[in-house]
Amino acid sequence: MKSPEPKPAKRKKGLTKKLVLSMLLVGALPLLIGLMLAFYQGTQEIQEVNGSSFEALATETARKLDLVMADELARTALLTTDVKIIKQLERTRDALSELNPQELALTLKQEQEAWNGREANILQRILKGPFAEVLQEHVGGTFMDPGHPIPVITRSATRGLFITDRAGRVVASLDSDVPYLHQEEAWWKGAFHNGVGQPYIGQIAFDSLRGVYTFTLALPIMDSLRYEAIGVLHRIYDAKEFFAPSIDIIRFGKTGHVMLIDSRGVVLSCPILPTGTSISDTRLIPLVTPLRAGWTPAPSDGHGGTESSIIGFAPLSNTRQITQISTGQTWHMFVWQSSEEVFAPIEHFFKWTATFGLLGVALLVTLGYIAANRIAAPIRRLQEAAQQIGRGEYREPITLSTGDEIEELADEVNRMNQQLASQFAGLESQVELKTQEVKYLEESTIKILDNVPDPVLMVGPDEQIEYLNNASKEAFAVTNGEIIGTPLFQIFALDPATQDRLKQEMHAVQVTEPPSSDNTKTNLSNTAMQDPLVPTNWAQAGTYRQEIRINQRTFRYRWFGVQARPGREPSAGLVLRDTTEESILQDRVIQGEKLASLGVLSAGIGHELNNPLVGVIGLGEAIQEETNTEQIKEYARGIVQHGKRMASIVRDFTGQSGKKLTEGQTLINLNELLEQSLTTVKDLFPSAPLDIQTHLGAIPPIQGKSLELGQAFTNIITNAFQSMKQGGKLDISTETSGHELEIRIQDTGTGIPPTHLPRVFDPFFTTKGQGEGSGLGLTVAYRIINKLGGHIRMESEESRGTTCFITLPVSNAHLAKERSSTS
Repeated sequence: MKSPEPKPAKRKKGLTKKLVLSMLLVGALPLLIGLMLAFYQGTQEIQEVNGSSFEALATETARKLDLVMADELARTALLTTDVKIIKQLERTRDALSELNPQELALTLKQEQEAWNGREANILQRILKGPFAEVLQEHVGGTFMDPGHPIPVITRSATRGLFITDRAGRVVASLDSDVPYLHQEEAWWKGAFHNGVGQPYIGQIAFDSLRGVYTFTLALPIMDSLRYEAIGVLHRIYDAKEFFAPSIDIIRFGKTGHVMLIDSRGVVLSCPILPTGTSISDTRLIPLVTPLRAGWTPAPSDGHGGTESSIIGFAPLSNTRQITQISTGQTWHMFVWQSSEEVFAPIEHFFKWTATFGLLGVALLVTLGYIAANRIAAPIRRLQEAAQQIGRGEYREPITLSTGDEIEELADEVNRMNQQLASQFAGLESQVELKTQEVKYLEESTIKILDNVPDPVLMVGPDEQIEYLNNASKEAFAVTNGEIIGTPLFQIFALDPATQDRLKQEMHAVQVTEPPSSDNTKTNLSNTAMQDPLVPTNWAQAGTYRQEIRINQRTFRYRWFGVQARPGREPSAGLVLRDTTEESILQDRVIQGEKLASLGVLSAGIGHELNNPLVGVIGLGEAIQEETNTEQIKEYARGIVQHGKRMASIVRDFTGQSGKKLTEGQTLINLNELLEQSLTTVKDLFPSAPLDIQTHLGAIPPIQGKSLELGQAFTNIITNAFQSMKQGGKLDISTETSGHELEIRIQDTGTGIPPTHLPRVFDPFFTTKGQGEGSGLGLTVAYRIINKLGGHIRMESEESRGTTCFITLPVSNAHLAKERSSTS
């Protein structure tokens, strides 16, 4: 039989892409990594070269400005050594020393008012006096070398020049736009330095009178002995005009330049930024103001740009010694170039690197595509041949001459083609044989099911009957033609609740997938897949054991799953068993068991009432013969006690005592109760030759009914006496063990056979002779101990004796002890 021709699969061309991708990973990845490393290394070297250049330029410019400042200090210091100025200031010092503080303060106040009032005599003395002429000559250049360029710059940058005495008064000035007293000024205190004297360079600040940013230079004027300061020379400079000739001329590239800033980030001189402004990015200040020369990559350029940049820096080392003492500030050179210009070589290098990388990748892709096609073409030929073999189109053998594994693969495909051709030759006959086997199995299954005595039905997912055996037809009085395709509940006349339950059970066992070979064992253990022909123990059918009534008959039923055929939905099978007669018989058995239980109850009551009843009869007979009134009352109390005991026994056996477990309970001393029970039994067996020993430990009392517990002890001890008719040893002991009270009653009697030991607590079970026991003594004892929350067990060796172990919870004892203490 020829299989249907499969639809030709769409040709895929993923192999070529994978080969090309593999070559790219093998060739292009190392190339790209190498280019990236080369770019990184080149970038680092370019940054290093630029940074070193910027550092050298900053260092050289700082050295040049140091020389300018040193020369300016030296030339300005010439005025402080002028003999005429020193002599005049010494005379002023002597005159001031003759005044007391009040006179000095009054004199200073009067002179300041005259200066502020622009009185002619004081203006003439300060602006036209001999000191003023010396200042004019200094500024005019008489003392300067005409061939030196720096003094000319200095003269043009000077915005003020005056001399003060040791009282801070102005004694000579180039102009009148200065205050008269300066003793409280920071520059005056710094230069005078408590009479010791030292140079002072002030920080840059805006001068509102002159409208420019200025810095000041103050030098002390020492006396002729160089012992103490007798005055201060103060000079004011335009910062921009003073530093610009040394800074603005240094330019490189399109944007590269140097600038002078202080340690606060304030600009002293810059070709781009105005003097007095601060660097826009405060993060740069600690980077460019260390007390050493260097360069650093910066997050911004300090000129308002946000792109990263490279900055060189260097401090003015010599000037720093004065400015740091004077104001705590230091001056630094700042070399900058725009980010675009700094990184232009890097970007150029990156473009060339990227170009070479792309060319390399393109070359690898081209070579990879050519090589991949040479590999993929034979494989594609093999793929086409495999598709033809799959469609049954046997053609000429595949011929490939690649000289590698692909050629060997082609040979293997040719051999496979030959083997398939030989195997397909006998395939049709095998298929026909398998079809006949399947038909035989189907007919056999139907015959087997028809001979099963119990009704068997197959129900589809739509709840319609697909099959039923002969037993079903007989049970429901239908024919095959009438029932196939009929809804299940059309012949099962059931109430809606029962129908819903059957539907849920049916859907629960339906199989949606056939079992695989890996989980065969698991599925075999599933109750939904059990073979319906396997004999079922209906008494142990678990949750699937259910009963329904159909047509006045009782049926037990069981669902099982049926695997679906290919293309069909799963079905469910139902096996029923008529249990009408069995149910009637079971009801009769249950009734007989109830009557037997009633007999057990009656016998138990008779057994337990026998002993107290004998006591009542004996005490009654004693009363008849007794004449002593007190003794008669004592006998009467005994009769009442036995009566209460019989009432308690009746309540216990009828279940009334279980309603109120604590009713009538008292504190029980177990040791005393054991002694009383032992005495009672000894009176029943006065001639028994026994060795009786008691080892009663210190144990707490418990809460319970002494009559019941005493009856339990009496029954156990009685059994011990009866097992030692020929003599023996009885040992009774009590102790506390952890959370339990332990009572042990051990005898050396005949013992109990191992086969009888598990049944000693069963009702009416006894190993004694006729008339010696009813088999209820240990049953009653077991019930009483259990009611108190305890346990009782027996250990015995035949011909060697029996030991009875009784344990009661300590919690019961603790409760009894607390109640005893409170009462």
